Amino acid sequence: MDDHCNTAEVYRSFFSVARQLKRLAHQSAAEAGLTVHQLDILRLIRTAPGLTQKEVTERLRMPKSRVSLHIDALVEKEFAVREISPQDRRETLLHLTPAGGALCEQYDREDLSRKALAGALRQFSPEEIELLLRMHERLLNEL
Repeated sequence: MDDHCNTAEVYRSFFSVARQLKRLAHQSAAEAGLTVHQLDILRLIRTAPGLTQKEVTERLRMPKSRVSLHIDALVEKEFAVREISPQDRRETLLHLTPAGGALCEQYDREDLSRKALAGALRQFSPEEIELLLRMHERLLNEL
């Protein structure tokens, strides 16, 4: 195969895997009554409580306006709360509610995309998975 064919084949392969995982992630999120982005925000503030909206925007690389809408929905559904920062009263800090924490735990157990990927990865040795991760990292660094 020439370089063009290799590039096209690798591209199709990555795109197909990503599309399938994305489809399963959206299905799982919908079953939880949220969007994938809302779940990403919940999971992020679960691992780093007290983040500001700006920090969430930067870490998830999402437009500020979209993050704001998603956070509004999470607060309205009582999965997250905004608290005024004691250091800077102009900023609000994001925290999970107990219901938000429980939803994250449930989603982690039931997420179809992670279950499917875990099942597919069982056919590979730990060394092959490590090689795959290193190769992905190298590709991302070049992109």
